[in-house]
Amino acid sequence: DMKKKLIAIVGPTASGKSDLAVILGKELNGEIVSADSAQVYKGLDIGSAKITKEEQQGVPHHLLDIVGAETDYNIGMFQCDAKKAIDEICSNNKVPILCGGSGLYVNSVINIGYDLADEPTADPESRKKWLKLEEERGSGTLYNILKEKFPNRAAKIHPNDHQRILRALEMDRDVDPNKTAQWESPYDLSIYGLTMDRERLYERIEKRVDKMFDLGLVEEVSNLLEQGYRPEGNALSALGYKEVIPYLKGEITEETAKEILKRNTRHFAKRQLTWFRRDPRIRWFDVYENGGISAIAKIIISLEKSKFM
Repeated sequence: DMKKKLIAIVGPTASGKSDLAVILGKELNGEIVSADSAQVYKGLDIGSAKITKEEQQGVPHHLLDIVGAETDYNIGMFQCDAKKAIDEICSNNKVPILCGGSGLYVNSVINIGYDLADEPTADPESRKKWLKLEEERGSGTLYNILKEKFPNRAAKIHPNDHQRILRALEMDRDVDPNKTAQWESPYDLSIYGLTMDRERLYERIEKRVDKMFDLGLVEEVSNLLEQGYRPEGNALSALGYKEVIPYLKGEITEETAKEILKRNTRHFAKRQLTWFRRDPRIRWFDVYENGGISAIAKIIISLEKSKFM
């Protein structure tokens, strides 16, 4: 049974992943599957740095604008939608290119043993119990309990990944150790990472945030609230949105909102790098040392073509 081919492009926010994906899509007969927890929502465009129709250059993009205000999208839904999109792309003899910076979303697709669809549903009562316990005994408690009860699950979860620790405890069973090969993929996977020195990355992030405000991020958020997106829902809790809400409520100035968004985005980029650096399969490219995105695309194209020949 031949594994399906999958190319994944990862790295921190503002590193140029979308641009790279489009060039690869054009040159390798590919279609892009977005792995971004905010870009799935209709109307979350500016704050999520969603690729525009023009920027897509005719390369089909999947999982953009697929849900609205009525949906609290989550990783289980994503895993299911992404796998469907990849199957569809492969059956049309195109190459799927997974592109995005949501580490959990990416991993749920590229690694074996992340089957979220057939997991039992969460039990809110048990969640309350675990949260109460952690409140009493301090942070880190739940991870330690998990390590003791379900070592295989614990081995696959980052100690700071609070959501998944809770979820694992709720499921109340361990995973089959044969399915937990940490870096094994259900696909014939090539994975490329973009990086650059921190100063440059932070500079790009600050420019990007300024541009978001210039493009009308504040109006975007206020329109989303009018359309029925809830301030506490998954959509508006996303980076780029939650920072604007206190400004709209008159609690902080626009300048402060902008500074907070810059700071939060810098922290997010740092977490993304830490997350992806753990994966030994990633072939890293420094955007500046390798002469920019189109130069990196050329290298990847020749690497990929040599695999087909």
